[in-house]
Amino acid sequence: MMKILRTLICAALLVAGLSGCEKIDVNKLEGTWTEQYDPSVFAMDGSVTYTFDGNNGYQLHVYDALSGESHDYSGHYAIDLINKGTITINPAMSDFSNVTYKLVKLTSKEMEWQKEGTTYSVGTWGSDYRHFVRGK
Repeated sequence: MMKILRTLICAALLVAGLSGCEKIDVNKLEGTWTEQYDPSVFAMDGSVTYTFDGNNGYQLHVYDALSGESHDYSGHYAIDLINKGTITINPAMSDFSNVTYKLVKLTSKEMEWQKEGTTYSVGTWGSDYRHFVRGK
């Protein structure tokens, strides 16, 4: 009886552990993503748009509404889904150079990143925590 109970408990723990693991589908990364937040909490003074090509390359378009200027960059990214579930962005001449983010969420319409070594809080939107929606 004790052996059956122990087996059932182990099986329940295994199922609970496996259902808590969300597999990230890297194929959903390809395409255009615009950084976006709830404007009642965090208002961006411009826009940041990434276009990922699916071959570890991207184009980055940054628009600064205060100056009216926009800049385009290109670079590469590295994905580590096996060990860490991370994306590392390495653009030239960017504030986000060589920064690694945990891919918290990646669906066909929404993506969330959390900077490695940081904890989520509303005050870190746009820096440590980044939220994107798929471009149209």
